[in-house]
Amino acid sequence: MRGRSPDTLGPYSVLCRLATTAAVVTTVCLGTWVGNDQWWPFGPMSQYAFSVRNDGVINSLTMDALTVDGEVVRVPLSKEMIGIERSEIEGQAPRIIAEPALLQDVAMLHRRRLPRESAYVTIWLRNTSTHIPTGDTTTSTLATWQVRDPLAPRPSGIPGGTDAR
Repeated sequence: MRGRSPDTLGPYSVLCRLATTAAVVTTVCLGTWVGNDQWWPFGPMSQYAFSVRNDGVINSLTMDALTVDGEVVRVPLSKEMIGIERSEIEGQAPRIIAEPALLQDVAMLHRRRLPRESAYVTIWLRNTSTHIPTGDTTTSTLATWQVRDPLAPRPSGIPGGTDAR
């Protein structure tokens, strides 16, 4: 029998597969070295998994809000609810801490997507630290924002906020 067997790839198929593999591996490596979440899904592998020592501490970011009704509620961080995932907040935490006015965009998205719920007056970005051996937790406030015009909040106007999307 002469010629290629049906199971053998041609030279262009092999070249295409090698080039694709090299591009993906290079992008993943660069994303890991750069360490920037903007490279998702090729960002740093640390964003997918981490280990904590048995005597370590686990940190968890949350967001709470005081409503116009005077109730403190947990901000529902998900695409389905306000359009922002918790992971996006975690990735932007240093920026939010430096510019708490970015929380204005959270209030605006909440009002826009869940208009029947009570509007936010104040929003807090918080970190809960859990000490693994004892289970003791401490919560600290990392950023606080007083919402401008809670019943009709406008975007923060900060580049990269919701008005820039």
